[in-house]
Amino acid sequence: MSDHTPSTQNDERRNPWYHWIVRGMVVVVLVVGAVGGYLYLQSGRHAPAPETRPQPPAAPLEVDMVTLESRTVPVTPRFLGQTEASRVVEIRARVKGFLTERLFEEGQRVTQGEVLFRIDPQPFQVERDSAKAGLASAQARLEQAKQQLTRYQELFARGSVAPTELEQWQTEERVASAQVLQESARLAKAELDLGYTTIVSPLTGVIGRALRDVGSYVDDSASNGLLAVVSEVDPIYARFAVSEQETLRWRSLRTAGRVTIPEVEAIDLAIALADGTPYPHHGKIKFVDVQVDPSTGTMVVRGTIPNPDDAIKPGQYVHVDVHGIQYVDALLVPQRAIMQSPAGPIVYVVNTQGTAERRAVTLGTWIGDDVVVESGVRSGERLAANRLLQIRPGQPLVPAPPQPPQTKGSAPAAGSAQGGR
Repeated sequence: MSDHTPSTQNDERRNPWYHWIVRGMVVVVLVVGAVGGYLYLQSGRHAPAPETRPQPPAAPLEVDMVTLESRTVPVTPRFLGQTEASRVVEIRARVKGFLTERLFEEGQRVTQGEVLFRIDPQPFQVERDSAKAGLASAQARLEQAKQQLTRYQELFARGSVAPTELEQWQTEERVASAQVLQESARLAKAELDLGYTTIVSPLTGVIGRALRDVGSYVDDSASNGLLAVVSEVDPIYARFAVSEQETLRWRSLRTAGRVTIPEVEAIDLAIALADGTPYPHHGKIKFVDVQVDPSTGTMVVRGTIPNPDDAIKPGQYVHVDVHGIQYVDALLVPQRAIMQSPAGPIVYVVNTQGTAERRAVTLGTWIGDDVVVESGVRSGERLAANRLLQIRPGQPLVPAPPQPPQTKGSAPAAGSAQGGR
């Protein structure tokens, strides 16, 4: 055992250094490999770039073109309105009694003075006859008092009666005169109440449904006296609202000389029904509100429209077109030549070099399929009117050849299918 002891101890002393040396060599190999890979990649960046050839210029794009021309054009602002009766009258009972007759058809036209209802007149006839009798009695007493006064005046002149007797008949004559006046007033009221039992229409118009049936007891109170409502619909009102911004805009354009606007009384109104059907009769503006409603920011305008056939009913929604306004030196651009971008509406102007130039524009009022452009373009410039999605700024543009006229039922030409928007 003594022979192997020194060798074993020496091996144990060498083993730790051996492991450290092996580990160090592995680390050195990894580091050298990483550095070599990095240098290889770096050397690849300096490799000669592939040869690039210049791109050929873009081919000209055929588009429809429109040339802008300033001119004076009529503009017709359109507003949403609602119709209302020009006059609305509540038919009410003015005396107490039972309804005995209804002499109209609900929802039909009635004329001024036409009898609508009758209230039982018998109590009022009795009151009138009583008032007549009372008046006759008072007149008889007055006649007697006048005769006696004349007689006593003659006796007093001869000294046959005392002054107090003359004064007594003078008083009797005055009292009798007052009673005649009182009974005359009672008779007049009785005849007036009797007349109120026949209820007539105060105007020509359309009457609504009857609010009290025959046999009902009515009186002159607010809760039990309303019998029906008559509306005058010829002429009829068309009421619409104009925003404060719209009013200020038109005023600014008028001040700048961009538009001409006639006086309010000369403005012509045309209406179209909710389904787009134009109404044949035109009207005039008769009322403009003196203030702006602070809750809506609008101002009420009301026009008067003839309605001889009762074709328009109160409460209908209509489109109101205002005629008489003209744009001066307006530039009209077709809708198909305008494209909406995130920054707003734009057009493509064909400049003097024949290339596309992107231009932001400010739009005004629509006139049919065209819109008035208030800024961004000038008279005489040409615009691309189709294929806007294919155009790029600086791209050459050439006019498209004219398309042959299409017959009814034929397919559209290929070029016309290129949309602008």
